Amino acid sequence: MRGIAIPERAVKAWEKLLAIAGTGLLLLGVSFIRRAALPSASVLIATGECHTPATVIDPPAGVAAVGSAILLHGLGANRRTMTYLGTDFAGHGFRTYMLDLPGHGDNTDAFTFAKAQECADLTVGSLIRDGNIDPGKTILLGHSMGGAIAVRMADLEPLAATIALAPAPMAIPRRMPSNLLIFSGQYDLGILKRQAQALAAAAGGERIAPQDFAEQRASALEVLPHSTHTGPLIDRSVAHRSEQWAMQALFPGVGAKTITLNLDLATYDTFKRGRLRLPGAVLGLLGLALLFPACATSCRLAAGLAAGPRLMETSAPGPSQTLAIVEQAVCALISVLICTVVVPLRFVRLYDGDYLASLLLLSGSLLLALNWKYARAIKLSGQGWLLIAASSAGIAAILCAGAWINWQLSDLWMNQTRWLRFAELLPVAWIFSFAEEVILGPVLTGGYRARRFAVFLAMRLELWLACVLAYYLLGSGQALIGVIGPGLAAFSIVQRLATDALRLRLGSATAAAAFSAILAAWLIAAVFPLR
Repeated sequence: MRGIAIPERAVKAWEKLLAIAGTGLLLLGVSFIRRAALPSASVLIATGECHTPATVIDPPAGVAAVGSAILLHGLGANRRTMTYLGTDFAGHGFRTYMLDLPGHGDNTDAFTFAKAQECADLTVGSLIRDGNIDPGKTILLGHSMGGAIAVRMADLEPLAATIALAPAPMAIPRRMPSNLLIFSGQYDLGILKRQAQALAAAAGGERIAPQDFAEQRASALEVLPHSTHTGPLIDRSVAHRSEQWAMQALFPGVGAKTITLNLDLATYDTFKRGRLRLPGAVLGLLGLALLFPACATSCRLAAGLAAGPRLMETSAPGPSQTLAIVEQAVCALISVLICTVVVPLRFVRLYDGDYLASLLLLSGSLLLALNWKYARAIKLSGQGWLLIAASSAGIAAILCAGAWINWQLSDLWMNQTRWLRFAELLPVAWIFSFAEEVILGPVLTGGYRARRFAVFLAMRLELWLACVLAYYLLGSGQALIGVIGPGLAAFSIVQRLATDALRLRLGSATAAAAFSAILAAWLIAAVFPLR
């Protein structure tokens, strides 16, 4: 057994400086975003059995309206992920509709691919029937799953042009969309790059002459260098090329050079302000991160005052770092094999999220079984105030981060249905998080801490690779987990840094696991589509 004393301390000077800097970045981010804001409103488009939330962004004052744009997000995303492209289109005179497809964002209808296609078709049809959009002046843009839906919609609702960003695998429609532009990322998944090429071939190859636009048969495939699957959503060149394509579709008699010049000059101020939105959102996230050390110390002080003047973390020596990596690999593989037979948490009803949660449950349980003697050495009783402090910090973190991200980047602010999923996932996430804390051991300093962090990253990578292996070799069908791998990696890094900061201050593996579990349950409940 070994004890690590956690001395009482007030908020340090460097933590205060970080908090001041974080507050400044938050205020600067708000300023940037407000300067980039365009008139917008949230509406609910109900038609048939579909209830589609939408954000409508209008062109700024003084910019002539030229048509409409409808934006469809990808699998596991939501309408707010399309905000960058939506505001850019609106800035050029398009009344822009960003839709939440079933099971995504604020849409609580159950998700299936067929339901998503049906509701997109019905929603666009409703907008046409109600006179909100003119199909001859409407551009349909979709990313990934949304790109596939947009392309297949040509069979039902012919529009002025369709733009598909990294379209998902699909059956080629009987009738190709009018004026089809396809984007494909250089570093996208192979299956998606092949889909883009097949779609371009079915459209007849590159046709970009003015006559092609006039006859509504223009088509092109553009490969984005150094781009990943989600890169087109925030790529300035994609936005500019998409708007140029849309204008050529609406005004085929105007030369491409003239259209480009007009795009660059007519709404220059809108562009200049619009480019501030994404940096503003990032600055705000950085500001929240800088505020966390001071907040964690405040939680430590509050818990220390309630629990006594001195906190002690006790832990038996855990498994060697090499053994920990091997154990995680074995447990991850066993877990995916079990899930080929039965997914224990299928009742949670989150598309691919119930599968991921099941892997966390199985992998965490197996890790605890292999390291039971180390787990038993961790103090579980008498930690009430520490658990309250850590849980409060976790809830505050997901509320603050969720609110900020929800404002500009992605919908991570949970509705009632997702909060119920969160409650179901929390015990499962705690088992996995506690297993991680047991194996990683206390947060020390120097080279040991760096090696400890590397072990954590290796263990998370093994779990993700097991999911990818199950998809390609075992036919698990859990494609979304692989697609959002970069996002899961970024979340894992932030989660570990924040959990370590809290554990260092609270001196409790149990409390740290509670904090980490809240973050993990929030991510799964907020991101994965409702089934």
